[in-house]
Amino acid sequence: MLNSKIVRAVLVLSIVSLSLVGGVAKAETYAVVVNAENGFDGDDAKKKTQVKRLYLKEQSSWPGGADAVPFGREDGSAEQNAFQSVVLGMSDSDVEGHWLRLKQVRGETPPRGVGSMRILARQIGKQPGAFGVVIASEAAGIEKSKVLFEFSAD
Repeated sequence: MLNSKIVRAVLVLSIVSLSLVGGVAKAETYAVVVNAENGFDGDDAKKKTQVKRLYLKEQSSWPGGADAVPFGREDGSAEQNAFQSVVLGMSDSDVEGHWLRLKQVRGETPPRGVGSMRILARQIGKQPGAFGVVIASEAAGIEKSKVLFEFSAD
């Protein structure tokens, strides 16, 4: 009898512990990384608006003149989903519709989606107007780059 009460108590505590651990969603932090030569400055809202305009090809160059070279991440990746949701403020269907319209009107295509963080890092380091999104903890390892701003997503 005593053993079964102890077993039940342990089970209840285990279930409560698992539900607490599983129920706490930790928001991931991402960073928009640019080439180190990029001189664009401003508050995070201004930076976010600028990146959105450049990524969506509403504008083709950074203030200061460097041609914008936006890079996406693989469709469905956590980085791309967070970027679309938080920075662009758009759903998948909104983004898809945007690129369909731009293709028809101006022949524009979406930024190249890069799956590998190493390839993205190399591209950002080589091109003065390049930018892309990475998990914030990875940003420090990218040579010839700097973090323009960080953002969080669930």
